[in-house]
Amino acid sequence: MPIRKKGDVEIKTSANGAKVKQTGYTFYSYDKNAAALYFQFREQDGQPTDLSKATVRLVMTLDDDGGKKFIPGDDEIEVISAIRGTAKYVLPEMLLSYEGKVTGYVYMNFDDGSRSDDGQFTFRIKHSMITHVLPELGDKYVRDFEDVKEQVEQAADGAKETISQKVTEASDTSDSAISNVNQVADGATESITTAADSIDKAKSNAEATISQYVSSVGSAKEAAEKRINDASGEVETAKVEAIKNMSELDISDKNYLLDSKKRVREARTSGEPEDNSNYATYFLSEPIQAGVEFTVSGQLEITDGDFDTISIKFRDENGKNIGDSSFYVDRSGNEFSETFTLSQTTYRMYIYAGKTGETRGNGVIYENIKLQPGSIATAWTPNPSEIMTQKQYDKLANAITSLGGSI
Repeated sequence: MPIRKKGDVEIKTSANGAKVKQTGYTFYSYDKNAAALYFQFREQDGQPTDLSKATVRLVMTLDDDGGKKFIPGDDEIEVISAIRGTAKYVLPEMLLSYEGKVTGYVYMNFDDGSRSDDGQFTFRIKHSMITHVLPELGDKYVRDFEDVKEQVEQAADGAKETISQKVTEASDTSDSAISNVNQVADGATESITTAADSIDKAKSNAEATISQYVSSVGSAKEAAEKRINDASGEVETAKVEAIKNMSELDISDKNYLLDSKKRVREARTSGEPEDNSNYATYFLSEPIQAGVEFTVSGQLEITDGDFDTISIKFRDENGKNIGDSSFYVDRSGNEFSETFTLSQTTYRMYIYAGKTGETRGNGVIYENIKLQPGSIATAWTPNPSEIMTQKQYDKLANAITSLGGSI
């Protein structure tokens, strides 16, 4: 089967300790037989590891599900080229049903009895929207109805065969009775009576069989209609939910942040306490009222340091913190998104280069940061006040031209 989503992971053995490789990959629950991790194994000197004399073993930790372990079987890890040290692991449906961060641990067992712990890597799994919106009920109904239809057809064929057989037997019996009449007059009446009884019995059996399967067809029809009604109800519920989501999307697309396209925070390494308070300040064009649900989203590029979690603080009109502490938000690759509902009106927002109190040595570039009402994060747009209208552009162009300039 073709693999459409490939995540490359290089595993190099080293005596310096196994450092976690943050791949930034995100796979989805709908990626059935379409997502795989491709491994390149190397020795300490950089040469490919000979996999013909080794067995690769993986252990997956489901970090957001209480640290549960998922251990693939040895036969699930396919060696692509033993000489080149390459292998792949297709993510199974059972693993894709989990949502959150996954940490993978790589171990090697060699034929000479030696073993090694060769590294760690991380990636994320998210639930696809279709998993929640449209359950697969239609196929189940079709399969059940086809099964019932096949049973009815087989029963009808059996009934026809039984009737044909009994009629043949009755015909043979009648022929025998006629022959006996020609030979022995006294035995003719008895033979004819016996034949008539056989025909009546065969008819009764056939009618009972047909009646039984007619009843089965009726029951199957009622069951099918019930499944159709149940499926229709669930589809209608999904439709209402989708309309609600689309309405919320239309209402909540406005970005409340000013100057939110790109912010650069250089790493601080002076040794002063300020090194651990490295953040970007964002002002709102208008406040978000207390009790209103809103979502913060954006992208980040880590230029220095290594961190998975960032801190976000909100402040009131006097510049005081809202709440007792920072809000921790986990990044997914180079993106993040979190929904909040605060008890005080919000006027400004701080985003740190990592966790508060732990930003020393961390550098980051924040891009396309958006604060919008509702629980759905949409594509970045500037604040409406920062969008120049055609009239404003024409006025600016005329002013530049009148001063001897050009556009």
